[in-house]
Amino acid sequence: LKDHVMSDVKRDGRMSFATATYGFVGASVLVLGLAASAVFWSRSETVIDEALDLAVRLRTEAAGESFARLLHEDWVDLGFLARAAGGLEGEDIGNLLEGVRGDGSRMSWVGYADVDGVVLEASDDLLVGADVSERPWFRNGLRSGFAGDVHDAALLARMLRPEGGDPLRFIDLALPVRNAENEVQGVVGMHIDASWAEQTLAETGRMLGIDLYLINAAGDVVMTSGDTAPAAGELDLLTAARAGTASSGRETWPDGREYFSTLVPTVSYGDLPSFGWRLAGRIDATTFRPGLNTLVGSAGVALAVALVALALLSVLFVRIFVRPFSALSDAARRMADGEDVYPPETGATREAATLSVALSRLQARRSGSSGT
Repeated sequence: LKDHVMSDVKRDGRMSFATATYGFVGASVLVLGLAASAVFWSRSETVIDEALDLAVRLRTEAAGESFARLLHEDWVDLGFLARAAGGLEGEDIGNLLEGVRGDGSRMSWVGYADVDGVVLEASDDLLVGADVSERPWFRNGLRSGFAGDVHDAALLARMLRPEGGDPLRFIDLALPVRNAENEVQGVVGMHIDASWAEQTLAETGRMLGIDLYLINAAGDVVMTSGDTAPAAGELDLLTAARAGTASSGRETWPDGREYFSTLVPTVSYGDLPSFGWRLAGRIDATTFRPGLNTLVGSAGVALAVALVALALLSVLFVRIFVRPFSALSDAARRMADGEDVYPPETGATREAATLSVALSRLQARRSGSSGT
């Protein structure tokens, strides 16, 4: 019976302690790897969206402030002009207007009109004597400071560019001129070249790595840093622009590509009057994908190194802590078969040492009984 039992043990197909240890380590690594991968991929899109949201929002806000700050410089110059014009007349005002206008690359026209809307003085004498009483910049400038949206000015455009070409567009700024008694005696206004402003917006966008779209209160794109602009109704972003509310999110644009975009509801700086503009910025949704791929590659290399280290540690663990039990098991089997053997002495673990001593005592008693 004893021989039959030991023969069955030898033929037993169950795994060894060492195999079980390797299997446990491998299964643990597999489960942890799958769990970590699931968490990583489920969170990766969220992390990318959060990063894109922060990047495009901060960059768009910075672009809006930078753009408004440049226009605020013109507003400060206009304020100086309005204060100075209150104590000047005729040619002196004209010279002051020419000085404020500069070389004309930024400011296309600067003029002074009386309370009846007749232009008395202007840069290069353009529109002198003309009636501008119905122009928004004059009517609003009589009451207070005014900032006007991008618009065409056909008469002034013909004077500035008699050879024709692309239509000129302008941005208006206006302020009332008051005399020493604080009575309004006229309005000073300036037409800023919209193409210069758009070029400035484009340079800012390139510097910040985003596409910028200046949108008016009606939801129409009046300036862009890109080649094309979406039409009203093509994007939820433009709907939000009409409502004047902040907005951000991932959206498919008319070109069929996904972008993460944000809307800054106001474009202002200091005491510059509101133009009614909103500024939208967008960034390609795949912008951070190369960085993510690099991160995944680095994580893969780190994981491979960790697996190699874990495998070496597992082999070392089996050799130091598991193999002694295998040797004791083999010695016990041989003792059961009647062989005169003593188990190996081991101190790898307390349990292995205890088992080794116990088997040695059993073998010693057995040998003593046989001798008697």
